[in-house]
Amino acid sequence: MHRLRELQNEGLCTVEGSHELFFSERPSDLAQAQAICGRCPVKALCLQFALQSGAEWGVWGGMIFWDGRAYHRRRGRGRPRLQDQHLPVEADIGELMELVKSA
Repeated sequence: MHRLRELQNEGLCTVEGSHELFFSERPSDLAQAQAICGRCPVKALCLQFALQSGAEWGVWGGMIFWDGRAYHRRRGRGRPRLQDQHLPVEADIGELMELVKSA
């Protein structure tokens, strides 16, 4: 409970953007939410909370959770841009847990 309170008090998501931005279905909104997370002082704590609580949806700690799976980014419809084809889409939960533990 203490960690959730810390997230609510110190997270940039509470002062920048809107709740809808972090739980949107539009890739551009999710990318904007990830940019806010990138500057957040409690980013690692937020990601840890999402992983431990089994987040199903939304942007948490800079990662996109969609149907309970973690993604680095969410693509729109159609083919990916040529410059983005080499980037991973889905994130490995084990790697994310190790990242949080080392933070």
